[in-house]
Amino acid sequence: MGRIAGVTPEETRERLLDAAARTFERKGYEGATVAQIAKDAGVSSGAIYAHYATKAELLVDALRAHRERATAALFPPRRRSNVADLLVALGVRLGTRNPQATALLAEALLASRRDAELAQVLATALGDREQRMAALITRGQAAGELTRDVSPEAAARFALMLGLGAMLVRTVDLPETDPADWTAFIRRVIGAFTEETNQ
Repeated sequence: MGRIAGVTPEETRERLLDAAARTFERKGYEGATVAQIAKDAGVSSGAIYAHYATKAELLVDALRAHRERATAALFPPRRRSNVADLLVALGVRLGTRNPQATALLAEALLASRRDAELAQVLATALGDREQRMAALITRGQAAGELTRDVSPEAAARFALMLGLGAMLVRTVDLPETDPADWTAFIRRVIGAFTEETNQ
């Protein structure tokens, strides 16, 4: 990595990967240039090419470094005592998500169709989020907050698919649904997982 005066190689790498993530988010994979990423990071393009043969390799590393940030919008970390309330809050967010919050993930998804290494990094990151959701649902079932007749793994996969779908809907700028209608719908869906526990 090209050295920046007074900055360690690790700090330079972090700067580069942060600049790459921000540039991919802003410009998209196709629109992002190595020259712009280098400029934003304060290094030369040659310094980047000394470590990355292709822009795809740089995106892979940026996603590895920022995978938590890239996938957090799908299942953001949040603490609530009641799992059903948390699921409602997450569902409500699907209707109003900021496309900038998922820009890096959207670009990585598109680019992963052409890059097996990126697809593997993405699968690992999304799989981790899915496992966290399954654990949350299991916790709700153990606490008697959610019905036990639904597989936590199946529910987590549905949540992942719903989150990714919502991200794509926002990417193509479809009009938002009425927030009150969306919230009522989400409450109804999550309510189906709590009906037995409330009887």
